[in-house]
Amino acid sequence: MKILVQNCHSHLFLKTLSEWTPSPIEAKAFSTSERALAYCAEHRIPAVQIVLKFDYDHYDISLPITEECEQASAQNALRN
Repeated sequence: MKILVQNCHSHLFLKTLSEWTPSPIEAKAFSTSERALAYCAEHRIPAVQIVLKFDYDHYDISLPITEECEQASAQNALRN
């Protein structure tokens, strides 16, 4: 499992502070979700969620950590 940061609007993964990628393989991986959260808070990265990325995509878990992503997640839940 990899712990990644993803923009909840573009669905791109954080690669560096100034670079995003569609590829989870190229994304910056964190050792814990707490470190991912601290990194986003320290650098004030907006509209992100933490993704627990597994070998099989259908097991992935997305955890909204910003207000923008919480709202997007709630809207998606209402549509489904």
